[in-house]
Amino acid sequence: MHSSPPALERLVQELSKLPGIGRKTAGRLAFFLLSGDREKMESLASAIVEAKDKIVHCNCCYGFSETEICQICDDPRRTKDVICVVERASDILPFENSGIHKGLYFVLGGVLSPLDGIKPETLHIPTLIERIEKENVKELILALGSSPEAESTALYIDRILANTPVHRTRLARGIPVGSDLEFIDDITMLRAFEERVKI
Repeated sequence: MHSSPPALERLVQELSKLPGIGRKTAGRLAFFLLSGDREKMESLASAIVEAKDKIVHCNCCYGFSETEICQICDDPRRTKDVICVVERASDILPFENSGIHKGLYFVLGGVLSPLDGIKPETLHIPTLIERIEKENVKELILALGSSPEAESTALYIDRILANTPVHRTRLARGIPVGSDLEFIDDITMLRAFEERVKI
């Protein structure tokens, strides 16, 4: 039985660790990378290392940034009293790509999952509540997907804010159950956002 060179095998193994990449796809990617010139591979490797070195979490919203405060939080044109709450920093991208949200964001850092040891204090929920109180937020859009864990997280936040004047909404149905926001097409995202409903 033919075995791949150790260096190629390691490349395939590393690529297959990426989300959504199985071993076959990892193999195709590895062969594609190896068939290109060294300069292109070095450019890709350099971009990965540079991103890892430079990208940090915004001190305000926990999104990705190269500075302490990200460009979105620092933009005076954004609607400051509307915050869209997402699970991961990557979930901001679909909203920004479609241009449907003109307010700010807040990344929870996950959703509640007691079986996995993810409790309210594990997430950024206390910081979110503090920010709502300090910044006179009028609307909180809970855009956490549709998994059971996301649903329980949205309900938990809604209960905490029950006696506050903050208007709380969530994305309307239309996003498939169990799907991640980063894989939702722009039209589905637009409809879900525009038809969001009160919790």
